[in-house]
Amino acid sequence: MEENRSVYNRYNDSIFLFKDHVAWTNFFKRRALKNTHLFLVNREIINIVFDYFKQDRKQIPHEAYQQLCDGLQRLYMEEKVDPFLGNQLCDILLEYYGSGRCPEASNFAGLVDNFKGEFLYEIHTLGKEPDALKKSYEYLKRAVAEDRYRSPNPVESSLMALENLTVTNWLIYKMQTVKERRAYVLELRRLLSLPHTCQLMSEEDYGRLNEKAKNTEESLVRNVYLADSTVLEKQFADSLMQVIVAQNLANPHLSELSYSRTLVMQVKMGQITATEAMGKAVRRNRNGMKKEFSTARYDYRQLQTALQPFMNYFYLNDLSDVSYRRKRAAVKRMYRDIITIYHHRLDQQMENSYVKYLNVLATYPRAIKYLKEVERIRNFNELNVATQVTTYAHSVHVAMIAKKLMEGILAYQPNLLGGALGERHHGKVFLDPKECLNFIYQAALYHDIGKNGIISVVNNDYRPLTDEEFSIIKTHPSLGAELLKIAPSLYEKFRDTTLGHHKWYNGKGGYPEDFDNTKSPKRILIDIITLSDCMQAATERVGRNYKDGKTFDMVMEEFRRDAGTKYNPDLVKFIDSHEDVARDLAVLVGDAWVDIYFNIYSKYMR
Repeated sequence: MEENRSVYNRYNDSIFLFKDHVAWTNFFKRRALKNTHLFLVNREIINIVFDYFKQDRKQIPHEAYQQLCDGLQRLYMEEKVDPFLGNQLCDILLEYYGSGRCPEASNFAGLVDNFKGEFLYEIHTLGKEPDALKKSYEYLKRAVAEDRYRSPNPVESSLMALENLTVTNWLIYKMQTVKERRAYVLELRRLLSLPHTCQLMSEEDYGRLNEKAKNTEESLVRNVYLADSTVLEKQFADSLMQVIVAQNLANPHLSELSYSRTLVMQVKMGQITATEAMGKAVRRNRNGMKKEFSTARYDYRQLQTALQPFMNYFYLNDLSDVSYRRKRAAVKRMYRDIITIYHHRLDQQMENSYVKYLNVLATYPRAIKYLKEVERIRNFNELNVATQVTTYAHSVHVAMIAKKLMEGILAYQPNLLGGALGERHHGKVFLDPKECLNFIYQAALYHDIGKNGIISVVNNDYRPLTDEEFSIIKTHPSLGAELLKIAPSLYEKFRDTTLGHHKWYNGKGGYPEDFDNTKSPKRILIDIITLSDCMQAATERVGRNYKDGKTFDMVMEEFRRDAGTKYNPDLVKFIDSHEDVARDLAVLVGDAWVDIYFNIYSKYMR
């Protein structure tokens, strides 16, 4: 399956390599066939594996569990494992190791606990599920507990768990005390100092882990104390900052992240002003970082390294004693750099560790308050398109369908829109056609904006979704509505269409459950987006591997069948009653997709 996923990734990334229209179109169609084949093969593999371990346990030899555990460990170490499938495979292994049938249960249980803990943490990161977070911490703690501290290689398995236990998020979530974290840090450092530890991993990974263990106090102060002063006592935090700053200033090879953190700590201790700190940052940027931003290609670790310092620089800029105009210029400059970095990702489709930085950087209050709403929206759109061209292409296609439907309504039956965008007077509806068309087009562009926070779940259709993944996908309307708050005008205009585009017309089905579309003053506009979204998804023939694209007539038949329950019956009847509108919609969801998608993708060709 991991080999198949690599093929799937290569096909997806190669979309950006073909600049010729004909070559691109032929490859796009070939890619759709290939992805459909991979989906079917992987579904069969999943069924075989899980069906095998569902049989009578007495028929399953110990070697089968051992092989599963070894394979999971190899993929974990190579950072290729799928967290959702990995989580399910851990359940199989933990059930076996806890059954008493395994002669070496204590040797492997701690290892699997660590896998389970990290998979659950990743699932929480994508789905914000609090139960997953709590369970993650419990499994990680159990992985380094005394009775689980024995595995084929106790150092190797414990290193993995300790790395996960020393992230500062556990303190921020109030699930760990400073004393507990310090104990884990000391144990991590002890294991790293053992003579043979460096032989257990690559030189790069060993260096990275050593650097992380060395900078634990630095991350504690910056990520925790300066964000929440109740976690550490001020006297202790101040003395810790003095030690860290002295060490960092003596280091001529300080990383950009440590350098930015050092500036923040110097400002907090009164050693320099925020204005002076920003001056130092600008000079350092001018002496080399700017060139890197414009020429480098970033893998996921390099991307993280390049993005992390910006939060500190936004923070310092906000505190600077300079004019609003200068602060605003600095913020605009930094956002240009961030957008450039995102556009220079090596993997444009499947790597997802950057998603959390997207949401934080694009919405950071200390930065966006210096931008006009139109600038916030433009930056937000640029970042989102850079991270997920496929979702953007889908949204553009939906917007074109919705606009075409709106044009027909304005021409033939504008009374359908009464109260939504215009006002009723003496039985007539007075509407500004330009305003109506612009609204529905923009609403469609933003309807799936919440998917950008859960990209790896949305865009992993190389295999069937798990129940957990589908639950996460169902959160995207609510996530989208939250993201729209970046600009009050966006939230006010498009909140309901974003929240409601997966609700049934009668309000009794769909999601989210806590949104009542039947009471929205924009109900008809929600219905237009819903119909357009479903029409595009059902007829798409290039990215939905679990089914073949349907024809326009087939989709209309489904709309008629579910009119009054899932779909607005007036809209369905309207399309059936106007042949020219139906014909235009059929063209849009037919062969027109080729030009639509090529025009979008061509902007991001390498």
